[in-house]
Amino acid sequence: MRTRYVRANSAARRLRGFTLLEMALALVILSLMMGWLITPIRVQLGLQKYQQTDQRLAMAQQALLGHAIIYHYLPCPDTDQPPDGWENVLANQSCASDEGILPWGQLGLAATDAWGRFFRYRADSTFTHHAQWFSVAAAENATNIQVTGDAGAASSNASRPAAIILSHGENGLGGIQSVSGGQTYAMAAPVHIDEQENADGDLAFVDKAQQQTGSAVFDDRLVMLSPKVLIQQMVQAQRLP
Repeated sequence: MRTRYVRANSAARRLRGFTLLEMALALVILSLMMGWLITPIRVQLGLQKYQQTDQRLAMAQQALLGHAIIYHYLPCPDTDQPPDGWENVLANQSCASDEGILPWGQLGLAATDAWGRFFRYRADSTFTHHAQWFSVAAAENATNIQVTGDAGAASSNASRPAAIILSHGENGLGGIQSVSGGQTYAMAAPVHIDEQENADGDLAFVDKAQQQTGSAVFDDRLVMLSPKVLIQQMVQAQRLP
């Protein structure tokens, strides 16, 4: 009897061990399957954020046109630290700076891109002075903002943008992150040479497809406001002769 009990007990232990092994293998397989499922979801969520950001950029472009039609000038950048969503204008009715943050509150827009970073905004001073309204003659060939695309210059000298709006993309390098409670913090400096160009505060910007050079990634998004489109819209609205 004892021999049969020992054999039965040993068989039970072997059966129990085999069951635990099966469970371990099942957990490994399940975790692998979850990883395979999560990866496409992450990619899809990333694409949705790019699409949402592009939509917000397009809305900002239209909001600038609407602002110019109503007030006869483009808004100045928001240069407060932290940004408050409203333009900063000097006593002489010129902008405190030609570049800063898009004044989202003034334009009735979302404050940030889909990753929670404020939109960079630069406008030529010809189009932003609140007292000296621009004319058709003054607007043509007025701006010196330059944008370089994948095939070189994105606009000719005669159609350089009156303003640009820029998202620093998924990596956010060079941008300003918005956090809860009205707090902000500056993101790390860009690594990719084209992202450095977009964050250095000068008149040159880059609008290219997403690319990677070594470990440096370029993923900025940019829209331009053409002076020709601006003039055309204002003439149609009878805001320019």
